Amino acid sequence: MLTSEAKSTPVKGKARDDGRWNASWWDFHPLVENINRPVDWSCSSTIFTTHPTQPVILGRLFPSSKQFVVVSPDPILRSPTSYEPPTVITVSPNDQWLFAFYPSRDGDGIACLWSRGSCVDTWMVRECWPFSRGSGVVTAAWAGAEREWTTSTDGSSSRLPSRGPLTPVSNPTLLLVTQAHQLHVCYLRTYVPSRKVIFCSLTQPYFTVEGQPLGAMHDTPAGPKTSRLCIRAAIGFIYNAACNDLGLGLPLDLPQSQDPSPEEQYPPLNWGAQAEEQTIELCEVKLRFDGMNISLISQPLPPLHHPSPHLTGLTFVCTPPPKPDPTTSPRTSPKKDKQPGRPMTEPPATFLVASFLDFEDYSTVPKSVIVAYTLARTPPAATPIKIAWTTHHVGERSFFPRVLTLSCPGWVPTNVRKGVVVALLADTGGSASRGTQKAREVAVGNIAILQLPDLADDPDWERLLVSAPASRAGMDWPVNIAMSRNRVLLCAVALGRMSIHTLPKQLVRDPTPHNLLPLSMALSSAIQSRRSVADIAHVLSMSATPFDTIVDTMKGTWFAFETNARAGMVGAFSAMEVLGATVEIYRWVCHDFGAKARQTAEGDEKEHLSSLWRNAHDMCSVAACLTAFEDCKESEGYDLDAVWQLVSLSGWVVRFLEKLVKECLSLADLTDPESAQSEVKAKLEPVDDADPFLLNGTSRHPLSSPILLHVVHPLTLSNLIGVVVHMNRFYHSLSSLTPKRENSQIVRDTLVDLIGCSGLNLKGLEDIFKAAVLDVRSIHGDEARMSLSKCHPVPTQHAFLRKMIQTLYTSTAIDKPRLFIKPADLVDGFANLSTSDQPQQEQDRDVVTKGLLLRRGPGLLCLRCGHRSELGGEVTVAGHVSLRWRTWEKVWATRCVCGGAWVSGNI
Repeated sequence: MLTSEAKSTPVKGKARDDGRWNASWWDFHPLVENINRPVDWSCSSTIFTTHPTQPVILGRLFPSSKQFVVVSPDPILRSPTSYEPPTVITVSPNDQWLFAFYPSRDGDGIACLWSRGSCVDTWMVRECWPFSRGSGVVTAAWAGAEREWTTSTDGSSSRLPSRGPLTPVSNPTLLLVTQAHQLHVCYLRTYVPSRKVIFCSLTQPYFTVEGQPLGAMHDTPAGPKTSRLCIRAAIGFIYNAACNDLGLGLPLDLPQSQDPSPEEQYPPLNWGAQAEEQTIELCEVKLRFDGMNISLISQPLPPLHHPSPHLTGLTFVCTPPPKPDPTTSPRTSPKKDKQPGRPMTEPPATFLVASFLDFEDYSTVPKSVIVAYTLARTPPAATPIKIAWTTHHVGERSFFPRVLTLSCPGWVPTNVRKGVVVALLADTGGSASRGTQKAREVAVGNIAILQLPDLADDPDWERLLVSAPASRAGMDWPVNIAMSRNRVLLCAVALGRMSIHTLPKQLVRDPTPHNLLPLSMALSSAIQSRRSVADIAHVLSMSATPFDTIVDTMKGTWFAFETNARAGMVGAFSAMEVLGATVEIYRWVCHDFGAKARQTAEGDEKEHLSSLWRNAHDMCSVAACLTAFEDCKESEGYDLDAVWQLVSLSGWVVRFLEKLVKECLSLADLTDPESAQSEVKAKLEPVDDADPFLLNGTSRHPLSSPILLHVVHPLTLSNLIGVVVHMNRFYHSLSSLTPKRENSQIVRDTLVDLIGCSGLNLKGLEDIFKAAVLDVRSIHGDEARMSLSKCHPVPTQHAFLRKMIQTLYTSTAIDKPRLFIKPADLVDGFANLSTSDQPQQEQDRDVVTKGLLLRRGPGLLCLRCGHRSELGGEVTVAGHVSLRWRTWEKVWATRCVCGGAWVSGNI
C-alpha cells in the first residue's frame, strides 16, 4: 500500500541554487492520501510502529536505539505477501495488551491481540480474527483505564475521575470503529479464556446485549449508507465525577467517503460523489453492565458540516471536572437526614477539534484550518427530542502561509482543567544555510500550544522550532504523531523516517520557592502511575539542560514524596521508586555527557556523573537486600533452605561495607580536628564556566564523595543499619549451628571466612551507625532532600561526616590491616594483574541475587541500569527449595531492584 501511494505522489525535485528551500503543494499531499503509518508510545517507553513495506510491527526501546520485532499471528506468517503493513496499532494504558489490524491486499483483514510477558519485548499472540473487506478497523481505544494520577504545584497528589465506561468484569475491553460504521466491543471476560464481541450500528439507533444473536432485535443495516466507508474516526471518553451509572457517554466522529463495493449496482455517480463528504457524523454510545450481561446502546447525533474538502485531523479534548469542595460535603446521606446535597459543580468541558487542508487549484501550498466545537450534555427536559448532546462552533483559525500538518490533545500540568492542543506547523520556505556556510539541519517549522476554545497561541507556553536535515527541508512531512505517556516528547512518523521532538516548555511567570517545576510534577505523576520515566530522563540529559535544573527537578520530586507521606498517602509511591528514577536520570545524563567529555579536558566529569547513578543504584540494592533478610527471617534464625542465597547477598553487603569504610578512613587525616581546624581546601582544577553540566560552578569537596551519603541521610542510614543488624544476626545464627553434612559445613565456613577476612566487626559498626541516627535526623529537611537530589553529601552534612569518620577511625570495630590488605594481594606477582575494575565486576554479578552470572541463557537485562539477572534458577539445599526466597524473587519478576523494566538479555 505504501509503495503504490508513494508512486502516486509527484516527484519532489526542487533544488535551488539561491541557498533557500521551498515547499510545494505535493509535499503536503500525503496528508490527505489516507496513508496510514500508525505509531503508539507505551508506558514502558516502547515506541511501536510498522515496517514501511512489510506486515511487521517494530518496537523501539526508547531512548536507546534497540529494536525488537513483535511476533506476527499465524495467518500473517503463512502468507506475508497477502497483507499490508498494519494500519492501526494501539497499546493498552497498563502496557499489558497490544492490538493491531492488518489489511489484506485481496481478502479479509486480520485483527490481532497480544498479551505481554514479564519482559517489555515479549509479546504473545492471544487472539486473532478476521474482518471482511470494506469493514476493516479505522481506529481503536481501550475502555476501563485506571484513574490518572496528577501532582499539584504544592506537591500533593490526587487522582482524576474515571473516564469512559467502567468495565468491572472484563479485561481488556477494546473498542473498534470499522469502515462499515459499526462499533465492535471486543473483551475477555474474567475466568473466560475465549474472546467475546458485541457490536452496534453508528448510523441509526441500536441496542444489543451480550449473547444475543445478530438480527434478533434489529435488522442488518441496509440502504445507501452501507456503501459508504468510514475513512477516519476518533473516540472520546468523557470524565464522569457525579454519575455512578456504568453506561457513560462515548461520542464518535465519523467522516465518510463514497466507495461502493463491486457487487452492488447503483446508478452512475459523478466525480464529486467519489470524493470525501464534507460531513462529520457524531454518535453517542453507552456501554453498560447490569450485573449479568454487557449491553450497547447507540444514538446518532446531528452531523457537523464543514466547507473544506479534506479532513486531516480529528480528536477529542476532554478535561476533568473541578474538585468538589470538602467543606460543602454533607456528613451523612442528604436523603436520610434531609440535608441539602453537595451543590452541582461545573460539568467537564469536552471539545472536538478538527483540522482541514484545502489545495484549491493545486497551484500553491494548501491552506490549513483548525476548528473547535464544544459538546455539552442537554438537560432531559430542555427539548422534546431525545438528543443527549448539543454542539457549538467555538473557535476557528487559519495558519496561512504556514501549514498545520498534525495535531493532538495537550496537557497543562499546572491546570489540568485547561484544554490545549499541540499543533505541528510547517513553514513553506526558509534559508538552507547559516551565513556563508551550509547548515546540516535547518528550521522547517515549529510546535505550538493552542488554547481552547479560541485556538489562539497559549501565552504560558513557548514555541519550539522543528529542524530537519537540510537535504530534506520542506519534504517528507510527518503523517502521524504520538505523544509520550508523560507528555514531554513527541514522536513524528513520516514516510521515510521517524523523529523525536521535545514539546514546548511551560513558562513560569511567578516562580515561588515552594512550587514544583513542571518536570517535577510530571516525574512525580509518572512514578505514582508506575510509568517509565525514560522520556523525562531524555529531556533532562539534553546538553541544553543545566545541571541545576536536574537537581531542582529531583528535589521537587522528593518534596512531593514527603508531602504525600505526611498526608498519609504512603502507598502513592515509595522512596525506592524515586531513587530508581534518579538512577535512570543520572545514567542518561552521564551517557549523553560522554561525547562532550571527550572533546574537553574534563574527562573526569563523566566519571563523577557515573558515580552518582551507581551510588543511587547501591541505595536500591541495600534496600533490596534488607527486604530479602526480612522475608527469610524466622523466629530463631533464618530460613536454612535459602542459606546459599543469603550468603551470596552477604558477600555483596560485605564488599559494599568495605568500600564505604575505606572511603571514610581515607579522609580521616583531612577531618582530624587537631591537624585541621579550618575547612578542608579542595583540589583546584581547571573548569569551563560555559559548561552546562558544571556542578555548582566549583570544584568538588573531598567530603562530597557519593558513597558517604549512606551514613549522613536518615533514609540511607536506616537501611544500612537494618542490613548490618540482619547480617550480624545471620552470622551468629549460622556460626552457632553444628553442621551435620558437608554442604552445611561449607556454607558455614564460607560465611565465617567472608566476615572474618573483611576486617569489620558488624556489632561495632551497628553501634556506631545507631549512635549517629539522632545527629543525622537533625539535618534540615531541605538540605537532606538536596543531598538525595545530588546523590552526594552537601556542605551542611560535612560536620556530621567529620564526626562519623573520626569515630570509625578510632574505633576498634575495624581491623585496618585486614580491611586494606587481602590474602590475594599477598601472593607474589598477582597484586597488579587485575584487568577489570569494580564496575566490570558488578556487571558479572546478578543484579538481584548478587550471585555470579552463569550465562547459560540470555537472561534478563534491565533497561534502567543496564545490569543483568538470571532470576528463576533452581538453587536447592538438601533437595528443598526455599518458598520464602522464591516469594522474594517474585517481587523482581517484572522489574529490577532499581525499578527498571526487564528485556530479554539477547536484545
